[in-house]
Amino acid sequence: MESHLQSLIDYFSAHPHIALAAVFAAALLEALAVVGTVIPGSSVVFIGGALIGLKVLDPWWTLAAAVAGAILGDGLSYWLGHRYHAQIRTLWPMRSYPELFDRGQAYFAKNGGKSVFVARFLGPLRAIVPVVAGMSNMPAGQFYAMNILSALAWAAAHILPGVLFGASLQLAGAVSSRLVILFVMIVAVVWATSKLVRFSIGRGWPRIKLLRDRAVARAREKSGLLSRVVLSLFDPTRPESQSLLIGGILLIGGAWLFLGILEDVMSNDPLVRFDQTVYDFLQSVRTAWGDNLMVAFTEMGGAVATIPVIVSMSLLLAFKRYWHTLGYWLAAAGFAEMLVWVLKFALGRTRPSNPYAGVEQFSFPSGHAVLAIVVYGFAAFLLTHGRTARIKTAIMLPVALAIMLIAFSRLYLGVHWFSDVAASLSLGLAWVALLGIAYAHHVHDEQLPAFQPALVILITLALVGALYVSNHHGENVAFYVKQPRVPSIVLGDWKGAGWRGQPVARSELGSELEEPFSVQWAGTAGQISAELIAAGWQAPKLWTSRALFLWFLPDTPIEALPVLPKFDHGEPQELTFVKATSRHERIVVRFWPSRHVVDAAPGTPLRPLWSATATIERLRRLSGFITLASTGTDFVTPSNLLEQDIKKRHLAVENRTRGGESVLLVW
Repeated sequence: MESHLQSLIDYFSAHPHIALAAVFAAALLEALAVVGTVIPGSSVVFIGGALIGLKVLDPWWTLAAAVAGAILGDGLSYWLGHRYHAQIRTLWPMRSYPELFDRGQAYFAKNGGKSVFVARFLGPLRAIVPVVAGMSNMPAGQFYAMNILSALAWAAAHILPGVLFGASLQLAGAVSSRLVILFVMIVAVVWATSKLVRFSIGRGWPRIKLLRDRAVARAREKSGLLSRVVLSLFDPTRPESQSLLIGGILLIGGAWLFLGILEDVMSNDPLVRFDQTVYDFLQSVRTAWGDNLMVAFTEMGGAVATIPVIVSMSLLLAFKRYWHTLGYWLAAAGFAEMLVWVLKFALGRTRPSNPYAGVEQFSFPSGHAVLAIVVYGFAAFLLTHGRTARIKTAIMLPVALAIMLIAFSRLYLGVHWFSDVAASLSLGLAWVALLGIAYAHHVHDEQLPAFQPALVILITLALVGALYVSNHHGENVAFYVKQPRVPSIVLGDWKGAGWRGQPVARSELGSELEEPFSVQWAGTAGQISAELIAAGWQAPKLWTSRALFLWFLPDTPIEALPVLPKFDHGEPQELTFVKATSRHERIVVRFWPSRHVVDAAPGTPLRPLWSATATIERLRRLSGFITLASTGTDFVTPSNLLEQDIKKRHLAVENRTRGGESVLLVW
């Protein structure tokens, strides 16, 4: 992974004009009349910022390209409006968006010149307000003042987060490419969820309302049961019609998707084979740090967190005497849990890895995913029912992200197949939608306040985290730990040919090799530590808040900085030793325990066998605001230095060669 990322970085470093041209074009097209409604210019500019963080692009040239493109795009739109005035609405593709022009004109009439600045950040309006400004004969000086200021603010607002993302990616890559993949996947889940919500609200909702209006118009012209049902549920004159419409769409979509996945699982369709692909990939990118993070997310969807949330919300509803709402709340969680158990028992599908017993050993559907979407999703519905669109977005978006991360954690930890989780989310969504329809249709006198229940849920989760998770998190991580790949064996002939069977190099993903294992050492951790410290090596500084702050100081000597961990097949090194060779350079030796032990002599204890990398690390400034210790590609010099120090301790050392690389055997 690191080599692929480095290849991409090298390519753009050699051809920065391509990346800069893409940033310029994206900023221009996103600001261009109507075209900007479908061009993801913001995403491209964000990626440009990420390339700055990866030390690929110059920050000032990238900012200049984004600002110039944004100014030119708005300028062209303004010129078109000034040149053609009202006639522009009859030209293609403008004539296809009459509603967008009406919104733009209304917004400009209400806000005047400042709308040119603000609209840059307002989705579809950003591509139409400059045209309206030209049509309205806004003075050119005033327009370009707003245009330039908004372009600067817009470019900075998208490039700076990209820079932070790129710097984080570079830092994660220096630690482990698996962390890069996990980091990118989490960001992708967050990004996709937010984009889906925004797309559904901005594009899908107007079309859905149009279909609703047509159905209601036809129902009013006819009589019969179906017409009465349509009018009772979707008549826009009813105050709850919008909630009922959304619920109907989610109910139909969720039920259809669940039944489709259920059919594929029972008939062993290609989706089941895709399950294995997803499982193998996610298991290949697991790390100890990732396990800790994903276990924390999965605990949010388990009974440990959801039951206290259910109880605390029930107490609040009972205290307020919202008996109908309390009934729906208890029915939501109770029926969902019962349905999960019935389906698990009826289908009896085996988990990919199975640390559970009883009915819980079956994987379809995922109880965590179902409870997450039912408990947190229905709570979000109750909090947003009858609220403004802004409040709904502020509550629904973080809840949706939390649900998606809980569901993803079940895949990452390897206890569910992809189809299990997808079916569980669709089943939970359909159940919440059905409850929402019934609640909106029948409960009208119990308007739940948003602040109090949200505070109760947050306090409950905080208490659960403080009282239970903090004390049992380690146990839960051990519960989900990956099974060892092969059992340990004894190698008595290690010095003869057995050393050749040890791994050649540190490996992040599959067969992709990183730094070579230039040392194999048979000894206990205490023996290795004592010998190296006596030879002048040091244990690295511990990670503390002060040590973290030192990475941001440009003149910090390298011996004062802790060592970033590296990973071999998802496992971090267990022993680390450093020796500074200058103020900005050091040798770092990292040890991983192998799967073997060495029988040194009859009657003596078996010695654990360790594989180690010896590398040179040099300090460099990353994006001008953080220091990063980069690993060099010279592995001969640090290995020779280590060999000299080991020989001074009169240890048994033999230098072997494998594939042109030197390997030290120490015992």
